[in-house]
Amino acid sequence: MSLINIAKLSQDNLNILMLEGDRMKLKGEKLRNIRRKRGLSQTALSVGICTQATISLMEKQDRIPKMNILTAICGRLDIDVSEIVEDDNNSMTLLFDQIENAVVHENYADAKKMLTKIKVKNLENEFDKQRYYYLVGMYQVETDQVDDAIFNFELILTQFSTMSANIYWALTTVGMAIAYKKLNNQARALKFVQRAVSLIDEKQMTGGQRQWQVIYRNIAELYISLKQWKDAIKMAQRGIKICRENESFFLLDNYYYLIAQAQMVGGQRQAAKDSMVIAKNVALAADDQDLVKKIG
Repeated sequence: MSLINIAKLSQDNLNILMLEGDRMKLKGEKLRNIRRKRGLSQTALSVGICTQATISLMEKQDRIPKMNILTAICGRLDIDVSEIVEDDNNSMTLLFDQIENAVVHENYADAKKMLTKIKVKNLENEFDKQRYYYLVGMYQVETDQVDDAIFNFELILTQFSTMSANIYWALTTVGMAIAYKKLNNQARALKFVQRAVSLIDEKQMTGGQRQWQVIYRNIAELYISLKQWKDAIKMAQRGIKICRENESFFLLDNYYYLIAQAQMVGGQRQAAKDSMVIAKNVALAADDQDLVKKIG
């Protein structure tokens, strides 16, 4: 496509420029059926992600949007990308999803094995590169390779500034806060977590539902460790709101557990006890045996 033709495209058509060539095929009709099953209009699905016209192009013409938009849409619908996309290269997207899931559930050995399968030189767009370095950094920070983690996080924050409207910009900023907390640099940790919250509140970021749930979980944990218990509760409540709006159990038990911990820090013992009961009941319903054991 020439520069002249690109210049003539509307914003809606810019949103559906393909990043993976002709190897991907969108199942527009299936997308429409899932959207309707969720009780969402095209406008409701598009809010904060793209335009309504972009959703219409996807459903009626099987047009594939930019990867960050596609991921955000699937996140809002609580589905995997593979459910609506046929793609010879779709295994890469699925691999990223599996690595994120492993990191969230602290399965670091599995995360490391999957990360070694990805070759940076084979990543075809900035979104995938940003996601890769973020996941590498999170694996490193959680396995006490903090200096290496900071290097990768800084790489994202300095080399991918054009992706500032993407949720991974905020996730990476939280990653920096986690890294500095591990280095016992409370001041810098607090600075980065507050910066992440400002990014979320001030910018209209695109991101999948699960990425939003993860970031609020991570921020709440950080605030608790930094003795900012009231802010921790606010962040956990944001996560609970997402769970309720999307009828999702993902991290719901974690949010109540974090609220209980925050209430303990704040000296609200009875409230903490009540929240812990809710956390355990939700963990049992979600079959989260690790949290059930942690609660006791």
